[in-house]
Amino acid sequence: MKDEFPDNTTMATKPRVLIYCQHVLGMGHLIRSMAVARALRNCTVVFVNGGESISGLDIPSWVTIVNLPPISSDSEFQRLDIHGESTTLEQVQQTRRHMLFELFGHFRPDVVIIELFPFGRKRFAFELLPLLAHIRLSASSTKVVCSLRDILVTKPDPTRHEDWVVSLMNRYFDLLLIHSDPTFQTLDETFSRCQDLRCAVQYTGFVTQDSDMSADVQTTDGQPASHGVPLILASVGGGRVGYELLDSTVRASALLIPTVPHRTLLFTGPYMPDHQYEQLQALGVQSPHIEVRRFTTSFQSLMRRAALSISMAGYNTCMNLLSTGTRSLVWPFTGHKNDEQTIRARKLEQRGLLTLLEPPDLEPERLAKKIATSLNSSQAHSGHSINTHGGQETAMAIERLVAQPHSRITRTVLDSTPRNQTGHWLTELKQFLDAREAEGRTFHLFLRDDDVDEDEDSLKHLLDLVLARGVPMNLEIVPGRLTSACTSVLKNTLRADHALLSLDQHGWMHSNHEIEGRKCEFGQSRSLSHQREDIARGKAILESTFEDCFYPAFTPPWNRCTTDTYRVLDELGFQVFSKDRGKDRVTEYRFTEISTTLDLYTWKAGARMKSVHEIVREFMVQLDTLPVVGLLLHHKVMTAEAFSFLDQILCELMHRTVVRVHTFRTLLPLMREPQAVAR
Repeated sequence: MKDEFPDNTTMATKPRVLIYCQHVLGMGHLIRSMAVARALRNCTVVFVNGGESISGLDIPSWVTIVNLPPISSDSEFQRLDIHGESTTLEQVQQTRRHMLFELFGHFRPDVVIIELFPFGRKRFAFELLPLLAHIRLSASSTKVVCSLRDILVTKPDPTRHEDWVVSLMNRYFDLLLIHSDPTFQTLDETFSRCQDLRCAVQYTGFVTQDSDMSADVQTTDGQPASHGVPLILASVGGGRVGYELLDSTVRASALLIPTVPHRTLLFTGPYMPDHQYEQLQALGVQSPHIEVRRFTTSFQSLMRRAALSISMAGYNTCMNLLSTGTRSLVWPFTGHKNDEQTIRARKLEQRGLLTLLEPPDLEPERLAKKIATSLNSSQAHSGHSINTHGGQETAMAIERLVAQPHSRITRTVLDSTPRNQTGHWLTELKQFLDAREAEGRTFHLFLRDDDVDEDEDSLKHLLDLVLARGVPMNLEIVPGRLTSACTSVLKNTLRADHALLSLDQHGWMHSNHEIEGRKCEFGQSRSLSHQREDIARGKAILESTFEDCFYPAFTPPWNRCTTDTYRVLDELGFQVFSKDRGKDRVTEYRFTEISTTLDLYTWKAGARMKSVHEIVREFMVQLDTLPVVGLLLHHKVMTAEAFSFLDQILCELMHRTVVRVHTFRTLLPLMREPQAVAR
């Protein structure tokens, strides 16, 4: 695969398209996405491959391959595997995130095409959610497209899964391209929430590979594979699954050869385990008419010459069968309760375009009879009217999208406001950090955002900052007012990285119970029993809703409470208490006080953001004098200017080795060992 980057001249004259493809089991997603890349001949394409690379692929001149450190999966999709003993999955994930951000910044694509996600590949939210958030925050003209095959895999919890898909599609994506013919298969047959998608949706027809008729004719045993006798072509895609089909084919072919002359050519796929490949080779050696290979770049050419194809029923194989008209026996993959291939194969069989194998048919004697029947049949399938021009129609859709002004429905004023004119404050902060870094200093910092209860645009924007900048955040949730939509938004963010968020308790209902004086939910008007009842109810809700992602930290509404509140928190096992920093810390209980030290807002005569210079200068003083600095945020009142300032200061802090940003979970052990954070 190529790894040189396109030159600036080419990038400036053609639309720039970045394609992200993560194949984890077979290579079907890779082959289909590469077919889309080949169709984009009027664009400059960077193809990001997240799975194992395959040598020998024909890469056109307008496509550059960037291989991320590969991640694959087991056949049951229960774990992610890396390839290399000197690193961990977490290290690979961090490297991949960094590579994607660097690539996006250098290439500056007009369009980003993400294959399958968020309809699948949830385990890759660790890199895709930060990238999507970064694209949205960049206020660039980059359009985001989801590239989706015809049939989705059934999920264990379809309601929750579809909520996740709709939420992400409506926030981050401009276009959904469904690579199917709606007269054959529509998305709503395997996804019930199509009507809730607010982005543009287009069917492209099925994506097929370019014809490789010019490829050299493959040979078996030194003779042309199709010379004089029928050729049986057997394949299982990438090869991580499907060994049983090839094993049965070899044995059936050996049984059949005395009565039905033929040649058999098997392709195991590049990912078949070595021991299985060697077993098939050993079987093949016993029969001179059988040849076993790993992979070929001329597969479609061979299929055209074959008298019979024996394969699984993946998207690309079925498209090859439609393109070549070859007789075929297909055995759908059904691992992990996956019915995608079965649905596709049954529909094609109903149209007389292939023959479906049932599990008993893999018994060699039965398969031999099926093969003989197919070879002796004089009737080929009678053509079809299924749209297989998906590559060309995808290319046209992308070119039209590039020409359109940015129109993502969910854009708000928060997303599109230009960054602040920084003046001297950012220079002063950089100089301050440079000097302290030279002194070997380390600063401990946390951010706390209050009043989390609804799925407001301001909360989503704050979470985009968390994702895109990789900044840990403490979110104070009002349990009695927490909506299901807000819960979904928080859980979506947690899919990227559980360590990014500390989900804490912010009172019960954020209700004022004081008739006179300052507002307070847990003040003098509340008895010990009433306080215990409310706080316990709120804690139970957050524990059941977020399970291990809930952290037993408590912030009282309006940052006020009584000694009875402290007693209740101690009884209920809270580990952290947080409010505004006062003169004296609360120390006589088992919990630890970790309070904020700097509020971005002043609240006299209504919420008003302090001046940027005032905030930054106080921030630098606190870094120099306090063991821990806590920034207090209020997403409900933050303006575009406030978010822009926060983004700029976070971008500066997060790449500094001198700064450690914490959640309460990571900060508490340091607070219990004062020497760890002492100046």
